[in-house]
Amino acid sequence: MDDFKPISALMVEDNIDHAELMIDAFNDFNIKNTIAHVIDGEQAIAYLRNAAPYEDKSKFTRPDIVFLDIRMPRQGGIETLKIMKADDDLCSIPVVMISTSKTEPEIKECYRLGASGYITKPLKFDDFSKKMKELNYYWVLTSELPK
Repeated sequence: MDDFKPISALMVEDNIDHAELMIDAFNDFNIKNTIAHVIDGEQAIAYLRNAAPYEDKSKFTRPDIVFLDIRMPRQGGIETLKIMKADDDLCSIPVVMISTSKTEPEIKECYRLGASGYITKPLKFDDFSKKMKELNYYWVLTSELPK
């Protein structure tokens, strides 16, 4: 697995347990991957724009991909996706929406707004871990990410 190109990601997830599972799966796939974690959409936009408290561009680098939870306090994922896709500097970053919901209107809305993918969080730990590894395989091995 050392031959896989490392990617950097931003995980936007308010549930710390879910975030840790996703981060572990991401790092298990390729230890050279880097992943930053914020807990809501407002923090995500600040991070992506290098606004306070994320001004240090050497520490808070632009991610290759964003994993964005839909239901979060303060600013949810759909609103964050709208902001990202309306911003010329952020719109090219692929965004994978993550939710416990499988409702068709929500899925359609995310794709209409420019999401690159939509995955549901399985309830069982093993299923969740497997899905995260499959997600990594796709984004690291199959997909070409913008620089």
